[in-house]
Amino acid sequence: MAKTILIVDDESDICEILRFNLEMEGYDVLTAEDADDAQGKVDATLARGRGVDLILLDVMMTTKSGFEWARELKAAPRTAGIPIIFCTAKTMEEDLLQGFALGSDDYICKPFRISEVKARVKAVLRRSTVHESGVAVTQRREGAETTLPIGKDSNVLLFPAADADAGERDGIVLDLDRKECRIDGREVVFTKLEFEVLALLLSKPGQVFSREKILQTVWPSDAIVLDRTVDVNITRIRKKIGRYGECLRTKFGYGYMFTR
Repeated sequence: MAKTILIVDDESDICEILRFNLEMEGYDVLTAEDADDAQGKVDATLARGRGVDLILLDVMMTTKSGFEWARELKAAPRTAGIPIIFCTAKTMEEDLLQGFALGSDDYICKPFRISEVKARVKAVLRRSTVHESGVAVTQRREGAETTLPIGKDSNVLLFPAADADAGERDGIVLDLDRKECRIDGREVVFTKLEFEVLALLLSKPGQVFSREKILQTVWPSDAIVLDRTVDVNITRIRKKIGRYGECLRTKFGYGYMFTR
């Protein structure tokens, strides 16, 4: 089944150019000229049980900016996992960082080349569909450790609570097949990038991962990102994992590690 892409831009000419070229690549393409129209189309696809596979989102739009709408999408569990590529004329570093801080998967600056857009769309869709990382993860329970590969042959990564009276459901549980996370039994929604960064750090507790290694492992090879993008994602992860945030430690000058 063809992937569905939603293009959101208040310039109709850009919508039509992108629609034509992406349809030529075999995608089903929807367009919207503002966030309200776009939300309606997302809701309609979800009601049909299909959903949207990717959103190409402008930032400077009437009534509601792309940043505002992206924040709403990421805050709602049913739409938090939809990949977003910002496609905008806002090109300052702080704009890129804000886009990645909101959980976007890529950021394309206008004016753009159609070939670049098609390549980035393909890369993001590929990563959102398949997770074929060869990184090893460690599963711990009651002092025992076993090593499992992240990918189609594994299912759960567990970082148990250290409390003496911790219950069986306590700790961080990442379901690598369903791409779900539970913290002390409560489901917590992560973006795809946040989930993969957390899985990478938990894969080898006690090992320091440099920013470069995290970018190389988690982000698409053709994505243009800054080292500080990793810092932004780490900050969001720390906040979401609550009391386990202190286990995600910064080794200044080196990178990040997950440990007791």
